[in-house]
Amino acid sequence: MGKTKSLKYLAVLIFTVLLSACDGNDENAISVNEFATIVESKECLLIDVRSPDEYLSGHIKGSATIDFYSPEFEHKFRFIDVNQCMLLYCNTGNRSGQAVHILKNELGFTNIVHLKDGMEAWEEAGYELVEN
Repeated sequence: MGKTKSLKYLAVLIFTVLLSACDGNDENAISVNEFATIVESKECLLIDVRSPDEYLSGHIKGSATIDFYSPEFEHKFRFIDVNQCMLLYCNTGNRSGQAVHILKNELGFTNIVHLKDGMEAWEEAGYELVEN
């Protein structure tokens, strides 16, 4: 394959990946009402993947914090059973979506979802936050 064809193929591949990432079809994202119902059941680990400062400014009651951008992010999950039910959230659903992808594909977690549209959706729906 020539250099030009390779570059065209690469450009099409990148465009396709970016387009599919932006289509909003995230099978691991659940609505704010579904998320709140599961939170209330207290059957799953609830994890805020925002920074510690973001967490302290307001978080969902009962959540733990594991910063997605921390170098130890993946390591902190190695001590959790891969079948453990987990709910993740962040501000907009972007980081938590990425975290779910990593945890499922790289660490083998099977029962994990995240809050679609994140804390923005949580607050907009009128659910309570805890501040530290």
